[in-house]
Amino acid sequence: MFIASVLGAVGLLAGLIVMSALAGVVSLVFWVVLLPFRLLGFVFRGLAFLLFLPFLLLLGGGLMFLVGLPILLTVLVAAAPAVLFVLAIVWLAKKTLRRAAA
Repeated sequence: MFIASVLGAVGLLAGLIVMSALAGVVSLVFWVVLLPFRLLGFVFRGLAFLLFLPFLLLLGGGLMFLVGLPILLTVLVAAAPAVLFVLAIVWLAKKTLRRAAA
């Protein structure tokens, strides 16, 4: 009785191993057979992306114009006093150097 259950368990394990190996082989065969179609799907997806790329660039340019221009103007207005201060210092330094040289 014990030997029969051990032999049954070993047989079950051997059957499981054989079925797993067969499933692996079938999976590998299907992977090899279906790989060209998967690659063809990637090619079509890439072509669709290339056809859609100009619209994405237009959308990106429009967003850059709508969002980037106000941000640029805000930065320029915020930096204007510092830029004018530096320009005034340069102007005064040049004026002083001209007066000292004359």
